[in-house]
Amino acid sequence: MASTKSFNEYQESLQDSLLPGKSSVNISTSRGFSYTLDVPSFRDGAHLERSNTSEWDTSRVSLSHTQFRALLFPDEAHNGSFHKKCAAEVAAIKTFFPYLRDESLIICFTAWLSFACAMDDILETLEPPTRENTLIQCVDVVERKLPSTCTGRLRQSPRAGDPRVPVLTQALLAHCKTYLSRDSFQAFFKAIVAVFHAHIEESRFIRGLIPADLPTYMQFRCQTISLNPFFELIKCEYLDAEWKSSAVWDKLQMQVSRAAGLQNDLIGLERDMKDGEPLNAVIVLLRAAGSHDNNQVSNALLADLVKSVAGDHNQSVALALDVVGDICLAASAVSRETFMAVTSVMRHILSLADTHLQWCSTAKRYNANISQKSISASAPTPVSSEPNTHTVRSVGIYHGLPTYPESDPDTGLTALVTGATGLSGYHMVRVLASSTRWKKIICLGSRPPPANFFTDLGDGADRVEHLAVDFRSDPSEIARRLSERVSKVDCIFYFSYMQPAPKGDILNLWANADELATVNSTMFTNFLAALPLTPLTPTRFLLQTGTKHYGFYLGPAPLPAFESDPRIPPHLGGRNFYYEQEDALHTYCTTTNPSCSWGVARPSYIIGAVPDGSLNHLVGFGVYAAVQARLGEALRFPGDYRAWDREQVQSSAMLNAYFEEWMVLSDKAKNEAFNVHDGGCFTWGRVWPLLAGWYGVGWTPPEEEGGGRYRVLVLSEGGTPRGYGPQAMLRSTGSLLEWSLRPEVEAAWKELAREHGLLLDPFADEYRARIFSFSDSAVIGDAPMTTSLRKARDFGFYGTVDSYRSIFDTMHELARLRLIPRPVVEEFECGY
Repeated sequence: MASTKSFNEYQESLQDSLLPGKSSVNISTSRGFSYTLDVPSFRDGAHLERSNTSEWDTSRVSLSHTQFRALLFPDEAHNGSFHKKCAAEVAAIKTFFPYLRDESLIICFTAWLSFACAMDDILETLEPPTRENTLIQCVDVVERKLPSTCTGRLRQSPRAGDPRVPVLTQALLAHCKTYLSRDSFQAFFKAIVAVFHAHIEESRFIRGLIPADLPTYMQFRCQTISLNPFFELIKCEYLDAEWKSSAVWDKLQMQVSRAAGLQNDLIGLERDMKDGEPLNAVIVLLRAAGSHDNNQVSNALLADLVKSVAGDHNQSVALALDVVGDICLAASAVSRETFMAVTSVMRHILSLADTHLQWCSTAKRYNANISQKSISASAPTPVSSEPNTHTVRSVGIYHGLPTYPESDPDTGLTALVTGATGLSGYHMVRVLASSTRWKKIICLGSRPPPANFFTDLGDGADRVEHLAVDFRSDPSEIARRLSERVSKVDCIFYFSYMQPAPKGDILNLWANADELATVNSTMFTNFLAALPLTPLTPTRFLLQTGTKHYGFYLGPAPLPAFESDPRIPPHLGGRNFYYEQEDALHTYCTTTNPSCSWGVARPSYIIGAVPDGSLNHLVGFGVYAAVQARLGEALRFPGDYRAWDREQVQSSAMLNAYFEEWMVLSDKAKNEAFNVHDGGCFTWGRVWPLLAGWYGVGWTPPEEEGGGRYRVLVLSEGGTPRGYGPQAMLRSTGSLLEWSLRPEVEAAWKELAREHGLLLDPFADEYRARIFSFSDSAVIGDAPMTTSLRKARDFGFYGTVDSYRSIFDTMHELARLRLIPRPVVEEFECGY
């Protein structure tokens, strides 16, 4: 291993390489199986060795710690092993924080490590009620000394507990006060109080007073690993007030703490099983699997659970690296001094996910049967370079779809699809039902399934169930409905959406942004709040949003849109519930259910055929074409030549579903957002003549300029989504919504409805504005709207479909469902 660089050398090298990579650590167990843990790997190659601190080191740190430990354990001060233990604890801190050179911090860190280990040893000997009373006394000791640390969580007066830990707490307070500033002292002990509270929750977990599941366990495990006091003190010493209070640190600290806690559990598993210790992630899963005798656990089951927990660990490391990327990006825009401070704190915190593993894998405390040779690191490999080859397949008009190995371990899965009767949800159900890897598909919707719901699924219908649930209900009611019918779920696909009626016409389609955001955010958060009230612990959660994320409806945005593009500020477009949903999902996956990975799909205009097709712009065009053919009138394009010629992308619902299935099955796609569309661009200048031909009617291009034919509306003058350049214009000579108000149009439709047995009345008050405004929004406007598929391709999804062919097939599907009259052209023809 390379020797550790000095802190100054590190800061200089960091400017050339901000982002750490990821190395793999293979650990063999005495039971004959192994598992792999990922750890951060900084590109300067500074792999860290254990400290060579001598047991007789007379440095200020060692002398101070010897004095403190003598206060904690006066009976051991004259024991021959006392100084060895002191030196070992100093060495551990130097291993944890190899770049730290501040002696005052190292002194306090070493004291906290010694205290935390002593506290753990004492608490393990106490009965849970006594343990809780002892911890309540510890909280009281700190809060009396530092009222600013009071959290209000202590609702009862301290009762008699074991006096040893409160006495140790008083000693720790007195010792650290000597070395820390007032602010740092308060921040340090506020974090320590949080550790005490977590240990109280730990005791309640043992007593069965809170759910005995892994998400509950991990909520307090992230604190009982006792790392946050280190992190809070580092932040307080290095960062200014603005950076110190940034929520981004909470995310990083939680994931690193979670990884370290799981490292302890994995490395110490055999000791914990032997001792009957219930506080171990693997043992929690064993209990959930019905195994209550550690001596009777099959090796196969144990190996599976260990690898599952290792996977959770690796997910936390990946999430931590994602957060670090955000920190580095933000830090690159500040002063050099702030940059150095921020990136230094980042490295202190993140590197602990590596150094902690090195420490606990060799610490005698864990009695692990692991040699240093079993730990190896490999250079990080860019995601986009793996694998080197991909096998793809075609299903009908959809090409380049992923294949899955015959020995695919992802079988027997249970999916839960919300909004399952809607445009996106039902196509997701169709894709899942076509593969036997999905043993059960549970469909949630606020309405009963339509007549074709099960018949169109073919043989896969036997694995599909429908459950009526209204996400506008209270979370407890949602949880009750789920608990009655659903006992397990692996993957959740969330498509639920509610569109309030547009206010008038195309120009006001998105004018009710606040109402739109309120209803959709509420439904989503109600559902998320319901999940912890059930036994359900999904491992993947797919949320579909859309290109409204990029603000195209507000004017020109950067083209093509990248997933990493910044969010649109509220002063431009008001609330965007996509942002609110993504944030809520991230919180669920990192806090409520850390074993769950998230994914976000962002399609463009979605096309497909379901009985409730009111949010499908092709329905409006099908109605328009059929009625114009009945009236003997041409299809008149309502927009201008810019709208006619602008390139756009569309998202066929079936291809979206194939993509979204891949997202939840691919390890690479964990915790990522992806654009999704057909894979190519189209123009209305190409579609319009085709549409006219399919219905045997003439067509006209946009009106020529001049003569005052065009109505012009410039979008908001508050600025464009891209932050510069002219605003977009909506130029039209009419609209489909206005066309729908003509009496002869509605009369012609009634004739067609009788002849074709049509089930949809697009002219009804509940549908008219929604259907025709949505169609108008697709063809009026001059700003191109394209999104990039670079990320999807780099991550390994190559699916594509001809947009023109997909439109043609969708028109026939809509006709089959008796929503629009059938086109007169049966075979698709379009030149290349």
